[in-house]
Amino acid sequence: MGAAAGAQAALKKLGASFASSTAAQKIIAVVAVVALVAGGVAFWRWASAPTMTPLFSNLAMADASAITEQLDGAGTPYELVDGGATILVPREEVYGLRLDMSAAGLPGDAGTGYALLDEQGVTASQFQQRTTWQRALEGELSTTIGAISSVESARVQLAIPEDDVFADTAGTPTASVLVTTRPGQVLAGNQVQSILNLVSSSVEGMKPEDVTVVDAAGNLLSAAGAGGGAAGGMRDQQTTDYESRITGDLQQVLDQVVGPGKAVATVTADLDFDDVTSTQETFTNPEGGPLALAQSGSEEEYTGAGGALVGGQLGGTGILGPDNIAVPVGEAAGADGAAGGYTNSSTDAQYGVDKLTTQTQQAPGGVARQSVSVVVDTAASRAVDMAALQAAVSAAAGIDAARGDVLSVSQMPFDTSGAEAAAEAAAAAEAAEAAAARTALIQTAAVLGVVLLLLVVAVIAALRRRRKQEDEEPLDLGDLEPLPAPAPPPTEAIVAVPAPRAAIEQAPKEPAAVAREQVVELAESSPDDVAELLRGWLTADKR
Repeated sequence: MGAAAGAQAALKKLGASFASSTAAQKIIAVVAVVALVAGGVAFWRWASAPTMTPLFSNLAMADASAITEQLDGAGTPYELVDGGATILVPREEVYGLRLDMSAAGLPGDAGTGYALLDEQGVTASQFQQRTTWQRALEGELSTTIGAISSVESARVQLAIPEDDVFADTAGTPTASVLVTTRPGQVLAGNQVQSILNLVSSSVEGMKPEDVTVVDAAGNLLSAAGAGGGAAGGMRDQQTTDYESRITGDLQQVLDQVVGPGKAVATVTADLDFDDVTSTQETFTNPEGGPLALAQSGSEEEYTGAGGALVGGQLGGTGILGPDNIAVPVGEAAGADGAAGGYTNSSTDAQYGVDKLTTQTQQAPGGVARQSVSVVVDTAASRAVDMAALQAAVSAAAGIDAARGDVLSVSQMPFDTSGAEAAAEAAAAAEAAEAAAARTALIQTAAVLGVVLLLLVVAVIAALRRRRKQEDEEPLDLGDLEPLPAPAPPPTEAIVAVPAPRAAIEQAPKEPAAVAREQVVELAESSPDDVAELLRGWLTADKR
């Protein structure tokens, strides 16, 4: 009860203070209260808002539309970010919503990839198993490629040959990739090369040059069979990158030697994208003479008695020598007539030599030939040794005369009108921007000055009004007595004898009594004027 009374008294006191304030003070108080209430409401909304977390990312437009339709039907709050490709939901509901969306078959690729293997039955044939495995691999590759920042969706088709035990050589698997990029974006050369390596590394026996990449507009980004997996567009990109790198190096040297804007360099390169493999064998004699790797030998010995056989078939000794030739008697038997003989020996040896086999595979993208042209301003060339400059440019560009490279360093007068016009335009634009900044600053300062002046005037007026109210002393009239009712006219003339004025003035009166008598006399003499004066006072207090 006491607390309620205290609060009521405080409210009354606050209301009285507000009523006694000036108009400027009332406006400031109202604005402060409104700002405080708005800040409290904003803080309450921020504090009570749920923490959002991604439900799905990198969604296709059809999948995002289906998921948001499901969320609207369930009454779940959500937010769309990343151009509608990512859906945010309250953190405490994300796992339950993912289960619900998976049960509804969302996103649309939930039935692709390795999820297809979960649907296989035990009665599936070998062909069905192989086809399902290929479809699952294609789906996984499509999802993986679709995660690239510039890719909106992708579709992969694989051509994997069957294993044949009776075939001498196995077939080569190939792949084709159809890529749909996001609006306003294109695939860079390194991104296409990443797709080639990603697909080829996911399929056994596939090489990057066996993958074809095409965009949604039908542009060939990489053709199967191109050396190193580089198609025409990628070859042009590699050539441009090489030329830009060499040109930048040359321009840096020229700017340091001749001066900025005093020389220009241009490089034209011809890159070799052929994939070449070469084998070289070298034979040398080992130190210390040849070394026998394998050696074999044989030895034959024949013996026999002297005397001729019947018929004379074997000659005088009866011994057949090499090639079935009869040995003469004098060679087969000694002088004492003892038995003769034959001995034969042979040796076969294989000598080895040092052999070195070198197999070199040349990577595509090497420089086949390049041409470098450097033009120096005539005015700046007078202070430069052109021969030394040509030698420096040749070394910086890597000129190889045996390869057929061409280097040209010449002097020509430069046309500086365009540079001067650009400098003037830049100076004018800078001056205009500075003038606009000054104008904006002056306008802002003027507005702030006016606002500050109004605030000062309002504060001064409020201070003056408060000081005036403090200087005014309240007039205490005391308790006003009601006027006596008029007496009836006397029947007889009564002559009133006024009291002597001196006797009346001798009695001192209080100021409040004197003022009360003056007000009473004024009200009796001019009631209309007094009523108008009081009405004016009341109107001023209300204002």
